[in-house]
Amino acid sequence: VPNGRGITALKLTGNGFETGWTSKEIAAARTPAIVNGVVFALAPGNARGAKAVLYAMEGTTGKEYWNSGSEIASYVTSGGLAAGGGRVYLSTVDNVQYAFGFYMEK
Repeated sequence: VPNGRGITALKLTGNGFETGWTSKEIAAARTPAIVNGVVFALAPGNARGAKAVLYAMEGTTGKEYWNSGSEIASYVTSGGLAAGGGRVYLSTVDNVQYAFGFYMEK
């Protein structure tokens, strides 16, 4: 779940929810998408010049596998992440749709 400073993983136990791990700081993180045990988190950027960044993290530890760095040229104002067909999708304010692929075992 987004926590205001990044992503916090929760695990369900006999006593309810407990904190699993917390990511590094991800500015204004959106609700993540989880695909095949990988957590994809989006820092949406903003109109003041911050560009969106997509992060891929290991689902049980939060270890960062990868991030999009400066590949996304704009920011995201609405919507979030979608996933399907071995890709994670996001759309930016300048009407560009990005598709980032990830490995899927067959």
